[in-house]
Amino acid sequence: MPTAKGRTQKVPASPIRVTLPVSVACDLERFQTALANVAALVRDKHFVRHGQGVLSCVREFVVDRVSLEAKEAAAADATRPHESS
Repeated sequence: MPTAKGRTQKVPASPIRVTLPVSVACDLERFQTALANVAALVRDKHFVRHGQGVLSCVREFVVDRVSLEAKEAAAADATRPHESS
């Protein structure tokens, strides 16, 4: 990742988990779009840089079947209607 002075700075790699429907995984175009959405979310919202390094890193994401929008797994669970038994 380039810094303000143009030097490359290494970002610590850590695994993430992405949950998506089979219909998205089997369609290459939709799959690529979903992964791009996850990458944008990780880059823009979850790698907060502050002098010493990464302060926040969410590792689990869920992709919506229709919109292909990526959400944090906890946020997706909160918006999903709960089934009653």
